[in-house]
Amino acid sequence: MIEAIEDTLKEIALGRGFDLPRRRIHHPNRMIFGLLPGSVRGVMGAYLQTDLDRRLHHETVILYSVETGEPLILFQDCSINEYRTGAAGGLGAKYLARPNATRVAVIGSAIHAETQLAAVAAVRKLTEVKVYSPTVAHRLDFAAKMSRALEIAVAPVSAAKEAVEGADIVIAATDAKTPVIDGNWLKPGTHVTSIANGDKTRTRQEIDEVTIQRADPIVVTSKETVCVNESDIFRAVRDKLISWERVHEMSSLLLGEAPGRTNNEQITLFKLQGTGIMDVAIGRRAYERLKDGNLAQRL
Repeated sequence: MIEAIEDTLKEIALGRGFDLPRRRIHHPNRMIFGLLPGSVRGVMGAYLQTDLDRRLHHETVILYSVETGEPLILFQDCSINEYRTGAAGGLGAKYLARPNATRVAVIGSAIHAETQLAAVAAVRKLTEVKVYSPTVAHRLDFAAKMSRALEIAVAPVSAAKEAVEGADIVIAATDAKTPVIDGNWLKPGTHVTSIANGDKTRTRQEIDEVTIQRADPIVVTSKETVCVNESDIFRAVRDKLISWERVHEMSSLLLGEAPGRTNNEQITLFKLQGTGIMDVAIGRRAYERLKDGNLAQRL
C-alpha cells in the first residue's frame, strides 16, 4: 500500500492525478456528511463518511471508470481509509526519518495508531516501541496486539512524555483538541507524524506550537486542504509562527522539487491530511484483485 500511495502522490505532482479537499456538511443534530473525491490511473471516485459524535459512523468508498463513467465497485464500512492513512504515514517515515531510526513513540491506541505503526515498521527496522493512551486498558490492549502482529516489543507507558523522550519517530494518532505532545520533549533528529486535522468547526491540535516551530521541513499532503480546513499548520502560518516557505507537499518532495531531511539533527514533521485520491488508489488496487473473483457481491 505504501507503494500505491507513493505512486499516487507522484501522479498528482505530474498533473495526472486529481484531487479536491475534504468537504463536510454539518447538520443541526451534529450529524456530519463528509466527501473526499479523487481520480488517478483511470479510476475516479470518492470516500464518503457519515458521523454522529463517533457513536454512529459509516464509511463508503465508491469507484467509477474514467473512460465510461460506469460504477466499478462500492466498499461499505471497510478499512480503506485507515490503511491508506497508515500507508501515507509510512511514506513520510521512509523519506523523512533518519535511516537509522529504530525507536518509536505512539500516542493513541485506536485503529489509526495501529496502521501508522505497522507502516513505519515496514520502512524501518524497529527495536523499541512505547505507546501511551490515557485509558490504561486501551494502551495495554494496543501493546499486546501490536507486539504479536509485528513481533516487536511494544511497551505501554503511563505518560506521553515517557513515550516521546528518546524516540527517533513519534506518531500522534488521536482526535485530541489540545496538544498531547510538547515539542520540548523532542530530541534533535526526531521525525514526527501527526494525523489530526479537523476543520473550521471541529478544531484538532494534537501537536503544540513548539513542535511546529522546531520542525524544518514541514511536509503536508495538500496545502489546499490545509488552507480549506484551517488546520494547525494553517493557523501557525496565519499567526506568523512559521512561514509557508517551510511547508512543502509530499508530492513535490517525491519528485525532488522540495527538500526533505538534509542532516541528522533536523526535526521533521509530516502533517498528514487524508485525501480522496488516496482512498481511490487503494480502492483501485483492491478492485483489481476482486473483479474476477467471487468475494465481491455483483449487483
